[in-house]
Parts: sequence; structure tokens; C-alpha cells
Amino acid sequence: MKKYLILTFFLSVFLWQASSNCLAQRAPDEGFITTSDGVRLFYKVVGSGAETLVAVNGGPGLSLTSILPDLEPLAKNRRVIYYDQRGTGRSDLIKDGGKLSITKQIQDLEAVRTHFKLDKMTLLGNSWGGLLIGYYAAAHPDRVERLIFHSPASPTKVLKSEMDDEVWRRLERRYNDKEIKRLIPLFNPETWMNAPDPRAVCREIYQAVAAVYVFSLESLKQFKGDVCSGPEETLRRHRLVNHHILLSLGDFNLLPSLSVVKAPVLVIHGVADVIPVKSSEAWASALPNARLLLIEKSGHMPQFEQPEIFFKAVETFLKGDFPPEAKKIPTSTKKS
Repeated sequence: MKKYLILTFFLSVFLWQASSNCLAQRAPDEGFITTSDGVRLFYKVVGSGAETLVAVNGGPGLSLTSILPDLEPLAKNRRVIYYDQRGTGRSDLIKDGGKLSITKQIQDLEAVRTHFKLDKMTLLGNSWGGLLIGYYAAAHPDRVERLIFHSPASPTKVLKSEMDDEVWRRLERRYNDKEIKRLIPLFNPETWMNAPDPRAVCREIYQAVAAVYVFSLESLKQFKGDVCSGPEETLRRHRLVNHHILLSLGDFNLLPSLSVVKAPVLVIHGVADVIPVKSSEAWASALPNARLLLIEKSGHMPQFEQPEIFFKAVETFLKGDFPPEAKKIPTSTKKS
């Protein structure tokens, strides 16, 4: 009888473990997070492991598909969480411009942390996503473990204006007057709202702009991301989302707020990026425990322009060390 009870116990434990494993395997790798104001954010989890990395895409207005395919190597040994920011991709459509603000974006990132029960987050912010994680870290310095600023947007309005000017200089060098005149209306939110096919408008403008964001046109053949995904009605509002969020920043200067962020920070910048090098120097000098890695022969997208250098540096940093090539930027070089 005793032997029977023991065997029954072990059998029940085995069956419970098998059932748990089966449930774990069937657990969804995507779903929705509901924010404090009732907006549903779509998320997707790639990979598995003891580590968790939260990846925040650029824009504003793009979806997680803009970076996920090209960052897939990061999921080799860890869980990587991506999410569509409010009003983008498969997240809820937002028609109220008041709900598209940097304050709401910070709250949404906190909702991601809470949903996945993360005490602290290790964050990677790509382009605009870099500015967003900077705002989040300044607001919640005790809730960040490590930060990767991946080709980050500028931390001040002055530096952003310099970037905007450089984009137009490069467009004017690359395209003739007739082509420029065709491109200009594509930046207007009304063009997207009224277009019979907003996805075609999206592809046209991003194909043109991508050419001035990279070091070499040849590298664009390696780009796997999709900057024009998501439901058509959401895509129509892409430029409106972009407009409202950037408008909410006002005449911004995040640099003075960053001294409270004590977490280790790696800033990665392609030397040929349209964003000026001094912008990333400003990030690295304002953050107390930051290093700047400059990547030669790369523009805004080193994840596919110089993948060997990019992924090696990120892996080194996520394992607890700064890449040896990353340099400390003296505080005296801070730009405002």
C-alpha cells in the first residue's frame, strides 16, 4: 500500500510537471496590455531565458515590426519584449490627440514593466525609442537596470533641429527639384489621411528617406524590418501620431534631468548617422554611468549596416561589461 501511494505521488508530480511544461509551451508569445487610461497595447515576446530585455522602437508612429526582424539575434539567449506604442501597429487606434503625449508614453512603458512583473527593466531604445527610454529613466531611475541607447534621437530641441536640417540637406543632395517637390506633401498628415492607399504613401516616403539614413545604399538590401505594417486605419494616422507626440515635447531639453540615472548606459552611434555625433555625446556626458560607442561605416541602422560590431557590443554590455571600444565622454562636452 505504501509503495502504491509513493508511486501515485510521483506519478501525480510527473503529470503536473508535464502539464505545466505543456502549458508553458502553449503560452502565448503575444497579447495585449491595458494601460491606466484603458488603451490596449499589443506586445510580442521573442526568445526565452533568465534575462529579459525590453526593446522600444523608433518613430514616433512606427510599430515593433520596424526593428524586431533585424534585432532577432538578441533573442538567442534571452527573452525580448517588444510592444506597439499607443496609436501604432496593432495597439488601439487613438483619435484623441491629447492621449498622444510623452507623459502617456512614459506611463505605457511603466505598464509594460508592471504587466511582466519586472522589478527593474533592461531597456534598448532605438532612435525615437532612445529618447523615450531616456524620459522613462529620468522619471523612474530606480526601475531601470541597464540602458542601451541605439542610434538615439536627440535629447534637446536644438539638437533635433540640427538633425532635421541635415536630413533635408541630404535629401536635396540626393534628389532633384522635381523629386523633392513630390516628397514634401508626403510628410503632411493630411496626405496620409486622404490617401486611397496609405501603405503605398508610407513605403514611398520611407524608401526615399532611408537612402539618406544609411552609410551605404547597398546595406539597405539587408534590412528586414517593416516600417509600414499594421491596420490601414492606424497607418493613416501615422503622421498624426508623430505630430502629436513631438508637439507634446515642446521646447525640450532632457539633459539636466538625467543626472539621477545611475544605471549603466551604452550609447551606440553610427558615424554617418543624420543625427549629429554631438547629440550622442550629449547623452553620454549627461548620464553619470554611460559610455559612447562610435561605429564607422554606419549610419542610423548599425544593426544591419555593421551587425558584427553592433551585436558583439550589445552582448558584451548585457553580460555586465562595457565594450572596450566604448569611451567615457567628459561632462564638459555636454550640449544643450
